[in-house]
Amino acid sequence: MERSTLRSADGTEIAAYRWNPEGESKGDVLLVHGLADHMGRYGHVAKALTDAGYRVTGLDLRGHGHSAGKRGHVDSWEQYVDDVRAAADLIDGPHAILCHSMGGLVTLDYLRDGQAWAAFTSAPLLGVAVKVPRWKAAAAGALSRWLPRLSMGNEIDSQWVCSDPAVVEAYDADPLVFGTVTPRWYVEAQEAMARVRAAGPGYDIPLFAAYGTEDRLVSTAAIRDFYEVWGADDKKIQEFEGLYHEILNEEQGAEILVQVVAWFDAHCPEGE
Repeated sequence: MERSTLRSADGTEIAAYRWNPEGESKGDVLLVHGLADHMGRYGHVAKALTDAGYRVTGLDLRGHGHSAGKRGHVDSWEQYVDDVRAAADLIDGPHAILCHSMGGLVTLDYLRDGQAWAAFTSAPLLGVAVKVPRWKAAAAGALSRWLPRLSMGNEIDSQWVCSDPAVVEAYDADPLVFGTVTPRWYVEAQEAMARVRAAGPGYDIPLFAAYGTEDRLVSTAAIRDFYEVWGADDKKIQEFEGLYHEILNEEQGAEILVQVVAWFDAHCPEGE
């Protein structure tokens, strides 16, 4: 794995990562992580893809991992989208995208005018399942205007991340994982979810959406509803019984990655 630094549209320094397969690459895949997440937790995903012959590029979104920026904050959701664009520019050509949770929302926003030859999205954030205290939701608009960068708890219980205790233990011990968001982040995320859901019929690339039936962080009903209106005919959705939010970190994760590779193999542009 190679790590480098790139600059997003506003000059923010973004950590970027590259995993190369042995021999010639048959295609490129871009990885986009979730909230409070970072690329250091995706080594097994990158390995499954490079073992299958893909070159993999990843990034830590601003405020995450080794990238600059305040934890759990954006002034505008477009800043996340710009981060993805900057990473996509490193590929400089056709690519697929594998994204998770908040990264799914960022990716889908990017794909409203960005390019990819296929996408796999794990538990995309299209609706929230975790209960936000009423006072927080009610005050979000005012706080976004007057105290936009105020750090507040994100209401995520690490026990909901994965059913594997070892994954949860590592998550809790990871110094790059955090537990906050800001009022501006919350308002921008709500607007991004509405924008992406409304754009559903206009998407025209192959989509594979997957989630666990025991996901308590994102709305699985919202994922199913979005899938139904996805504009392209070439699409697939699969729920995994009993799995929590991070399906690729569950015991069955390796089996799911086999399906991801098969999906990308079936759609990889010939000659790439």
